[in-house]
Amino acid sequence: MARSAGRHRRPRRGLSLPAAAGAAAVTVALAGSLSMATAGASGPAPGSSLALDTPARPATTGQAADAGVFDGLESAAQSLVDVTTTASSSTHSSIRAEEVKKKKQRERRLAAQRAAREAAERERLARLYTKPLSSYRVSAQYGVRGWAWSRGYHTGLDLTAAYGTPVKAVHSGKVTVAGWDGAYGYKVEITHSDGTQTWYAHMSRLAVSGGSVSTGQTIGHVGSTGNSYGNHLHLEVHAPGGGELNPYTWLQDKGVTL
Repeated sequence: MARSAGRHRRPRRGLSLPAAAGAAAVTVALAGSLSMATAGASGPAPGSSLALDTPARPATTGQAADAGVFDGLESAAQSLVDVTTTASSSTHSSIRAEEVKKKKQRERRLAAQRAAREAAERERLARLYTKPLSSYRVSAQYGVRGWAWSRGYHTGLDLTAAYGTPVKAVHSGKVTVAGWDGAYGYKVEITHSDGTQTWYAHMSRLAVSGGSVSTGQTIGHVGSTGNSYGNHLHLEVHAPGGGELNPYTWLQDKGVTL
């Protein structure tokens, strides 16, 4: 029996056409996958077939996006600086205004305390010092110049009052002179504890002759004796050293306003 032709032929080496086609397809798929992975990591390789299917994003687009991001960050940072500066300035202004307010309140409080102390001192002095007359009119101030006064100026303070009005000691002290004294007429001189002297002149009559007197005590009565041109009290104040003082301001310093 004859053998079939080619039954025992040596088999061909290599891939069949279908197998080759499948292998090629796998190769292309693997190459595409590799190209896509490479493109995702660092962009498509030069000459890669992937460039035909998936165009690479231009580099300028990424740079523009980065620039936009940095511009946004810079703008946000500047806005934060502006807000912080404004807030700091506002806070500083508020603190400054509060300090000014507290300073004014402290000054007003100190001024009120000072006024209260001065008022208390005037009240205390008012109990120690008093007006020499209860009813009067200031007719000649200290220092006024004119021919009517022997020294060419007025050495005291004249208080015009009705004849016989009681004259009071403005402050306590010791009577060092009580009697007639030439141009002064009837006069009383009181020396106070600090050495200051008060003189009361032109009185019609005296109520003391010596000793100590207290504030407000009657020492005589208004008249017009000596070098006088009408009923009035001539009041002089002399410092411990002998110099003349303005009776008006001296009494004012003691809390007594004539």
